[in-house]
Amino acid sequence: MDIKTRFAPSPTGSIHIGNIRTALYSWLFARKQGGKFLLRIEDSDLQRSVNDAVELIISGMNWLGLNWDEGPYFQTNRFHRYNSVINYMIQHGMAYKCYCSSERLALLRSNQIKNGEKPKYDGYCRYKSVITHSATCVSSSYVVRFCNPQEGIVTFHDQIRGTITFDNKELDDLIIRRADGSPTYNFCVVIDDMDMRITHVIRGEEHINNTPRQINILKALDAPIPIYAHVSMILDDDRKKLSKRCGTLGLMQYRNDGFLPEAILNYLVRLGWSYGNKEIFSIEQMKKYFDISRISKSPSVFNYEKLLWLNHYYINHLSIDYVASHLSWHMHQQRINIKNGPKLTDIVKLFAKRSRTLKEIANNCHYFYMDFDIFEKKVSKDYLKPIAITPLKCLRKKFSNIVDWTPETIKLVIIETLNELNISIDKIGMSLRVALTGTDCSPTLSITIYAIGQSRVLERIDQAIRYISMLY
Repeated sequence: MDIKTRFAPSPTGSIHIGNIRTALYSWLFARKQGGKFLLRIEDSDLQRSVNDAVELIISGMNWLGLNWDEGPYFQTNRFHRYNSVINYMIQHGMAYKCYCSSERLALLRSNQIKNGEKPKYDGYCRYKSVITHSATCVSSSYVVRFCNPQEGIVTFHDQIRGTITFDNKELDDLIIRRADGSPTYNFCVVIDDMDMRITHVIRGEEHINNTPRQINILKALDAPIPIYAHVSMILDDDRKKLSKRCGTLGLMQYRNDGFLPEAILNYLVRLGWSYGNKEIFSIEQMKKYFDISRISKSPSVFNYEKLLWLNHYYINHLSIDYVASHLSWHMHQQRINIKNGPKLTDIVKLFAKRSRTLKEIANNCHYFYMDFDIFEKKVSKDYLKPIAITPLKCLRKKFSNIVDWTPETIKLVIIETLNELNISIDKIGMSLRVALTGTDCSPTLSITIYAIGQSRVLERIDQAIRYISMLY
């Protein structure tokens, strides 16, 4: 069998973590089996589809490196194919036109609920000609319904959940074409999977109830039945289902918040799947070890702190050049001119150990690239006082005389100044840090001073001295 899987999101909102986990599992399965992975955009519901969502899906997949071998296919480009199959099914008794009015359907549903029955279409138009319909039951337009088998069962073996069985009597004749002429989701999916020769369908458990209906259509068309695997849902901290339309859970929001693709993928692969006690997986290891049968049937709870832990790990263990390339995007978002300061690889070295996200690094390194108004900084009033003037002047003079501007030389100058003035680092360290960075928190002082650069250091010390003199 030539393995082929697919990721088929609906562009109705931001692509979220649950979608991406399903995509990852499908992608890993195909890659491990030497098969193909296909991207399909299920945009047949024109009223709910959002144009920007398609771009978010594609950019998100590219950002994560989940490359596809075919596609992206769009259902809106295949309406002619769907309608051709529907017409064939009508001609061969596999489907029929239903003229039931909305009033009749509403009354039918109301009576069924009142009688404690499961609401479903009663097959009225399947067995009666249009001529025999009463005027109150007939609408001016029609939908097309599939002739679902009336007897027997539908059984399939789910690779995660085992054997699942449905009674055909519980399934109604679902609509496969709406009154406006557009085909429905459940029908489009079947024709797509058939035409695209999908062998394995890995998707969320919310689709389990769709599976018997789709299998029956495939059987009617004498098409191969894919192997199904339904992944359990992901819950939030309140043990509620993650919402597709919750902006904070949109995939690209995680990029915006400073996460690396490797951290997202590593976290998601472990969210319902395990390989012993192993926590850290490279992409190649995921491909090697991934096994669909090891996916848990139970829901998984999304743990943001665990994701932060993994992101911190990858910031510190991936190549500095690679991390810096992703950091560059965040610097651009904050309009920081990276040409006006140290190399980003140096910034990564300075902040990696203390940072859990790239956005955190970008937020905390502004002073390396941009000057600031010390008069607007609250910390200036706390640490820039008259007692700091003499040490700052002494350091300024010594810094200006340094020929070999290195962290080691800078550190020696600071020690030399402390000894000359007979003071401890506590007396001047914080004042110097605030003068140079505008904050009371930065990496090791000598390394920070080195990265800021000699001329900028001298200018900022002068600014601090002016500030103190003016204020006091």
